[in-house]
Parts: sequence; C-alpha cells; structure tokens
Amino acid sequence: MRLHYSIFALCLMVWSLRPAQSAVVDMQAVSQQSAQYTKTKYPIVMVPGAFAFDNVLGIVDYWYGITDALREQGSDVYVTNLSSSSSLVKRGEELYLDVQRILALTGAEKVNLIAHSQGATAARYVANLLPDAVASVSCMHCMNEGTDFADNLYTFVNKHRFLKGIMNFVLSSVFSALEVLSGSSSDGDYNSANRGIQIAEDLVVSAGKKTHREFNELFPAALSEVRCQEQGFGRDYKAVGGEPLVGSTHYYSLGGTVAETNRLDPIDLLLVPAVKLFYPGGHIWDGLVPSCGHPLGQLVEGRYRVSHFDAINQAFGLVASGVDVPSIYTMQANRLKLAGL
Repeated sequence: MRLHYSIFALCLMVWSLRPAQSAVVDMQAVSQQSAQYTKTKYPIVMVPGAFAFDNVLGIVDYWYGITDALREQGSDVYVTNLSSSSSLVKRGEELYLDVQRILALTGAEKVNLIAHSQGATAARYVANLLPDAVASVSCMHCMNEGTDFADNLYTFVNKHRFLKGIMNFVLSSVFSALEVLSGSSSDGDYNSANRGIQIAEDLVVSAGKKTHREFNELFPAALSEVRCQEQGFGRDYKAVGGEPLVGSTHYYSLGGTVAETNRLDPIDLLLVPAVKLFYPGGHIWDGLVPSCGHPLGQLVEGRYRVSHFDAINQAFGLVASGVDVPSIYTMQANRLKLAGL
C-alpha cells in the first residue's frame, strides 16, 4: 500500500511541474513575439516637424522614447533632421535626398515614412516624387492645412517691425544652434546633413494656411475628403479621412483634440498659452494645429487625448495620465507589419 501511495505522489509531483514548464515555453514565445511586434518589411524613416532636430547633445531626442520602443520591438528605424524653418518644398527636397541615401544604405526597395506636424508635407512631397519607393506615410498630428497661429503671428509682427526684428533674430539663432547641437546624433545609425543657418520668418510663412493651400493644390493625394474650410477652419471637426491607398502608397493618420494635458509639462505651462494668444477661441485644436488638419488617408484615430507636443512624447514624457505615447507608434508599426509593409 505504501508503494502505491509513493507512486501516486510521484505522479502528482510530475503532473504539477507541467504547468510551470508550459509557462516557461509561453514566456519565451511572448518574448520572441514582442521582439518581432514592429518588424516591418521595409525600414521606418522618422520625419520631424518644424523646430526639427534629431538628438541634441546626445541627451534629448525629438522622438522621446519612441524610436527606442520601436527598435526594442523589432523595427529598423532611421531618424532624419530637416530644416527647422524653411519652405515646404525645401524640406521636401531635404527628405528626398535623405530617403535616397537610406535606401542605398539599407538596400531596401521601399521605406515607411512616419511624420509629425510639418513633416507631413515633406513626406507627401517625397511620396509624390518617389511613389514606388514609399510603402506608406503615417501622419501623427500632422499639419496638412496650416495653422491660424502662423497667420495671426505674422500679421502681428508686421505691424510691430522692431519687435519682428528682435523675434526673428532670437528665434533664428535658436533654430540655427539646434542644427549645430544635433549634428552628432546618437539616435540611430543615420545622420542627415547639417541644414545650416535657419531664418525663423521662413517658418512662420511656411506654416500659414495660404502656403499650405498652394502646396495642396500641387500635392492633393490622400487629403481629407472634408477640408478645414468646410469645417469653419477648425470650429468644427468631423474626423473624416482621405483615400487610404494612392498608387502603391498607403496613407494613415492619427491625431487628437486637446491642447494641454499635464500641469507639470513646461510646454503646457509656457508655450501653449503663448500660442493661444494668436489662436482664435472656440476652435478644436491640439495646441498648435487645427484638428481638422490632421486627417490623411485612413484616419486610424482622430480624437486621442494627446496634444501636438505630446505626439512626440515631449517634454520628457510628461503627457496625460495613463497615456503611453510610444505604444501609439509601436501599434502603428505593427499595423504596417500586418499590412505587409
């Protein structure tokens, strides 16, 4: 009888070990799956907006924590740096050269462009010039129709010429310094060429609604079926996307409808209130750009609790409680992966 009990106890012990072994196998599978979650067919190229930089002094990334998350989960990521303040076409030309160099560097046939803010127009420009080399354009809080802030600020400073001169000198100096400080990036294996002296006035002009309207007449692909003009230039927001596939290029967009999200964020405390001085009240916006200007192609989400600056996880990840901005990008990369891109 004791022998029978011993055998039974031994069988119970072996059986009890099976779930633990299975759990180990499952954890390994989960780990492997996580490392492949954002592994797209084609490399991802990050396209910054105005006030652009790659990495300042190896400390502050434009895409704070975002490119790290993408790489950790399998993405091959390349970060570009365009002129902080220049015409839309010039920024497009800069990205055009960057994409060609990245294609040569990687040997890839195509790239996936992920753009923020004014990076949208540069990405759209390249997709038009190199349609067979751009697998997708993903727009994060993109400026596709300009911003009232730029128009109103430009009108104001032109009425106060002395103030205009001071502001232009100070901001141009800041933008130009950024080019120098981000010249030796630690964010990835690719560095864009130094963009040289920046003139702040060029940024204000290029961010205006008239400039974008002229650009959109030349490059209308994937724009929202309901333009901002039909939504009171931002007083309303219908969250309507555009054509999701133009030629062989897939277009996606994500955006939000909040301007301030964290009381500890210096951007929310200082920059957004300054922008608001030149922005019409009663409009639906993200702290810089009207939300009606976000949609491009397939609108994945148009009402995130994320502001214009939260969209790049700035400043230092101080965003709305419970929001994980890098995960928005990893989910989009996984969406590209599942689409075979």
